[in-house]
Amino acid sequence: PPRAMASSAMRAVFSLGGFNRAICLATGGAGGYAFTNPDVDNVYDIFPLHKPPPYAFINVYNVSKEDSNDFENSWKELARFHQRQEGYLFTKFLKADARDASSAGARYNYIDITQWTTGDAQRRASLRPGYQALYDEVGSKAKQTPMMYTVVVDDTPSPV
Repeated sequence: PPRAMASSAMRAVFSLGGFNRAICLATGGAGGYAFTNPDVDNVYDIFPLHKPPPYAFINVYNVSKEDSNDFENSWKELARFHQRQEGYLFTKFLKADARDASSAGARYNYIDITQWTTGDAQRRASLRPGYQALYDEVGSKAKQTPMMYTVVVDDTPSPV
C-alpha cells in the first residue's frame, strides 16, 4: 500500500491535471512577486490619470552680446549638472531670434525651461554641492529672473 500511494501520487503530479496545476502555481507566483516587488523598470501605476503634474522652473536672462558665448557655455554646464539629478525631466533653452524684427525689443534674450517631476526635486538639486558655483557663474554673465510654475496643460503626445 505505501508503494501504491506513492505510485498514484506520482501519476497525479505528472498527469495533465498535475501539469496544469504546476503551471498555474508558477505563473501565479511570478505574477504575485512582480506586483509586490516592482523595480525601477516595472512600476505599475494603478491610477495613471492621478499623477501630480510636473513642475517647470523657468529662468529668463538679459545678456549682452559680448557675454553671450561665455553665458551659453556656462549655462550648458549648469544644464549638464541638472541632467544628473533625481527628478529631472528635460530642459529647453531658447534664444530671441535676431533675424526677427520683433525680437529687437525683447525684454529678455534667453529663456530656459527646466521641467522636474516635483518642485521639491528642483529644490534638492539646487542644494547639492556644485550647484551654487555653476548658478553664480551663469548669473555673473546675465541678469536672471527665476520662477517656478506648475504645468496646467500639456499637449505633447503621450507614449501609449
